[in-house]
Parts: sequence; structure tokens; C-alpha cells
Amino acid sequence: MSRILLTGGSGRLGRYVLAALVQRRHQVQTFDKAPAPGSDSHIRADLLDRASVRSAMTGMEVVVHLAALDSSVAAPEQMFFEVNVQGTWNVLEAAEQAGVQRVVLCSSVAVLGLADDRPPDCLPVDETHACRPYHAYGLSKQVAETTAECFARRGSLQVVCLRPAFIAFDDLLSGVVQALGELDGVRWPVREPGDGTSSEEPLTATRSYVGPEDCARCFVAAVEAKISAAYRVYLVTAPWSMSPAPTAERAVAMGMPENTVRKLQHYADHPTASMFSARRAERELGWCARTHFEDLLKAATAGSGS
Repeated sequence: MSRILLTGGSGRLGRYVLAALVQRRHQVQTFDKAPAPGSDSHIRADLLDRASVRSAMTGMEVVVHLAALDSSVAAPEQMFFEVNVQGTWNVLEAAEQAGVQRVVLCSSVAVLGLADDRPPDCLPVDETHACRPYHAYGLSKQVAETTAECFARRGSLQVVCLRPAFIAFDDLLSGVVQALGELDGVRWPVREPGDGTSSEEPLTATRSYVGPEDCARCFVAAVEAKISAAYRVYLVTAPWSMSPAPTAERAVAMGMPENTVRKLQHYADHPTASMFSARRAERELGWCARTHFEDLLKAATAGSGS
């Protein structure tokens, strides 16, 4: 059991991570500008308020840093940089000064810069793939990672960096299903969840995803696992695509030459395997995603009462 400061505890992912940490009997204090439902100890403050961040670190052993401006938010590009980079600096600086042992940092696969016209260098994509962000959000996450590695290099703070794929929250699934139907021409044997409105978050070109509960379990694993490296990066993705369309075909549509698929037989045997490999997280954190996209759809449909 650890004393944990959870930034962004009132956010969509934060609520899942909070519940998962509490279930594991960790002592969690949340930190966010908004109230955090389910938190017994909450500090309502801004991440850019360095004094509040420093005060919140008192007595903490681990920090799970989720608070950030999300890519789905309609904001000027400089705001992503200001909030995500400066906020991460504030957290790392305060954690180092307070003698925190480990910071688990939420990054994103957006650091890789993959898009419909920006294919991966090879398949499957792993943690060694080059980072080439083209939007301020992805850039802010890359700079935050570099900042974290700098702090880890000093020797007193360990940083575990997690890069989740698209997190398939219930309220986003209706828009995702519509977009997949239009772009990939696929349908599922379940009713579409939600009210039929489109998601503000664009459909990920790689069709990769991770369920929110699976993602939260990975953050718990990153808190609890024995990790020797001062700085380590992990992809957090399901081993399957969210689309029933063949993954290799999607990669070719993005402009990727077929001969750059390293595990061609794997994609022949498993046509909807993810473009990403989370094997490092499986080996070193003991984590793997469990939830298929269709099961997330079924759960969301049941939850909406439709």
C-alpha cells in the first residue's frame, strides 16, 4: 500500500484510475480543479499553481500524473503546450523536492505522430518507434516525456511513462461506431450506443484502442511493479483493432509499404491484430488488455438502456 497523489482525479480516466487504486487499498489523494467524485481526500487547485502542487506532495510516495489538456478539447495550440508541459514540469519538480519515489506519467501514442497520411515505419509499432508529432497536443506529450527523462536522469526520481492508445470511454463509442461504419464500411451485431451524436475526438488512424478499465489497471501495475530503470516507457493498447477490417489493409491505406510488416504471418493469422505491440508492458508490468472492442460496445449499449 502506497500514499499516492493522483492529479486529474476528476477526469474521465482519473475516475477509473482512482477506483482501481482504492480497490488495491492504496491511500489516494486527488488533485484537480474540479471536485473528484469518489475521492475521500481531494485538493481543489490548478496544476499551474506551483505552490499548491508543492504542498500536495507532502508525505507522498508515488505520483500518478494524469492532469492535462486533452486532444479532444477545442483550444488554441499554445494552450496544450502551456498546460501539459508546464504542468508536468511543476509535478516533477515538486515530486523531486518532496522525495517522491516514483512518478507515473500519462503520455499518449500521439507522440508518434501517426495519421491517415502518416503511416508507421513498420508493424507492429513498439516503444522504439520514432516520435514525429505534428499537432501541439502530441508535441506537448513528447516534450513532457523528455522533461520526465531529464528528471529521472538526475538520479533521485524514477519515472514510468505510459502511452495509452485511444481510450474507448462509453460517451465516445457512438461517434466511433458511426465513423468506422462510414470509413471502413463495417457493422457490429449490437445496437449503437449513445444518442447518435458524433464524437469530438477524431477517429484514430491506426484503429487502436484500450478500454478504460484495462487502462486503469495498467496505471496500477505501473505503481506496483518492480522496475529497475530510472525511466521507462510503455505502450498501453489492446492487442486487437477496434475495426473488423484487416489491419494490414488499413496500414497500406495509410501509405505503408507491405514489406515493412515485420510479423507478416501474425497479421495473416490474426487479421485484426493491433498495429501496436504492448508486449513490453506484459513482460515488465504483468499487464495486458482483456476487453475486446465489441464487448465495450455491448456494455455501453446495456448501460444506455437501449
